[in-house]
Amino acid sequence: SQQREQEMATLKVTVPENSQNIVGLVTIKAPLEKVFGAYTDQALFAKWWGRGHRLKVLRFDCKDGGGWHVAECTPDGKEYEFAGCFHEVTQNERIIQTFEYLGMPERGHVFLERADFFAVDEGTTEIRTLGTAQSREERDGLVASGMEGGWRQSVEALGKLLEK
Repeated sequence: SQQREQEMATLKVTVPENSQNIVGLVTIKAPLEKVFGAYTDQALFAKWWGRGHRLKVLRFDCKDGGGWHVAECTPDGKEYEFAGCFHEVTQNERIIQTFEYLGMPERGHVFLERADFFAVDEGTTEIRTLGTAQSREERDGLVASGMEGGWRQSVEALGKLLEK
């Protein structure tokens, strides 16, 4: 459809049965280097990651062994904090990191995510993600929390950012 062709960024999420995983496929109409840069450059990351809301970046050390900590500021004045560690950042290829929502009653509900970046052609990039929760219950809880909708809003904000 014509509308589909005009979309800068799309997300397809798969939640496999009997698994702790969430599989994502992000397609962005932008060159690989620009897309990877939007994930690894603090100023660009801050413009799209929090669904396009204002993002306070408390820490962003995007390298092997580095860490990140952000607060998404929603229009109603609330702040939601997230943090993680970068296990591997390989330029224009892959990012392996943890993700944790800090609003849980206890810490340590960590999600491990691998994102592989592929150039489909000069102007299109695919990011294939595999996220693993510590249990099926935690994975299902993340899905039930509206994770897919928030992720889709962030992907759309990324598409708009890279369109400029």
